[in-house]
Amino acid sequence: MKDGDFAGLGLLQKNHGLVGVKTDDGVSFVVMVNAQSGSPIEVERVPLDQKTVFLRADCNFKDMADKARFFYSRDGRAWTAIGSELKMRYTIPHFMGYRFALFNYAAKSPGGFVDFDFFRVSDRIGLDK
Repeated sequence: MKDGDFAGLGLLQKNHGLVGVKTDDGVSFVVMVNAQSGSPIEVERVPLDQKTVFLRADCNFKDMADKARFFYSRDGRAWTAIGSELKMRYTIPHFMGYRFALFNYAAKSPGGFVDFDFFRVSDRIGLDK
């Protein structure tokens, strides 16, 4: 990644939420962005001192709860919640509902890259986060 790059996992709709790695002035951070208000707000950032990180979004659609939480892990086993809960509202501009997304974009200069090793979707009934 180059300075200013942001890469990660998102739940996309008009009021989206993201968790990912952002680089600022040569330092990497795990960042959570919540846009349930209609505007994206960086809710939390945690310094990251390694190149590999695991990202997770847990969604609860049971009984129309429609909420999500984001997590990160340094080893793929111990997970840490980051940021705030995303209340997933369905809006007319994006009628099809929420979509999962992997993203990588440059905010300062092009040329950076990331490797996503896998993307898994699972139905873990009974998970209450």
